[in-house]
Amino acid sequence: MENNNNRETATQRQPVTQRLLWFLAGAVVNYLLIATPFKYLSKHHPDWPTLLISACSLGVSTTFFYFWNYFVNFRTDSRKRDAFARYITAVIVLWLISTGLLAFFKSFNAGFALKLGNYQIDLDVVALQACFGPLKFLVYHYWAFPVAKH
Repeated sequence: MENNNNRETATQRQPVTQRLLWFLAGAVVNYLLIATPFKYLSKHHPDWPTLLISACSLGVSTTFFYFWNYFVNFRTDSRKRDAFARYITAVIVLWLISTGLLAFFKSFNAGFALKLGNYQIDLDVVALQACFGPLKFLVYHYWAFPVAKH
C-alpha cells in the first residue's frame, strides 16, 4: 500500500517537475529573444524611446513563447479552448508588465557588466527574468494551464 502512495505522489509531482525543467530551458532562449532584438533596435534606431524598444523586444519573445507555452511547456488535461482565454489574458498582462519593468531597468545605468568570452551579458534582461520568471511560471502553472486534479 505504501508503494502505491509513493507512485501516486511521484505521478502528481512529475508534471510540475517537467514543467519546471521546460521553463528553465526556455529561460535561456527567452534571454536571447529579448536581448538580441533590444541590442539590434538600440543600435539601429537610437532615436526610439526605450519603452518602444522594450515593447518590441518583448514582443518577439512573447510571440515565440506564446506557442512554446501553449503547445510544449504547459500541456494540460483541460481542453485547450477552456484555457485559451485565461492564457491570452495572462500573455497580454504579463507582456505589458514586463515591458514596463525592462524599460525601467534600462532607464538607468548601474554600471554592472558581465562578459563571457566575446559575449556581453545584458544584466537588465537577466534581472527582468529573475524578477518576473517565477511569477510567470506560477501564473501559467496554477491559473492559465492548471494541472488536472486526480
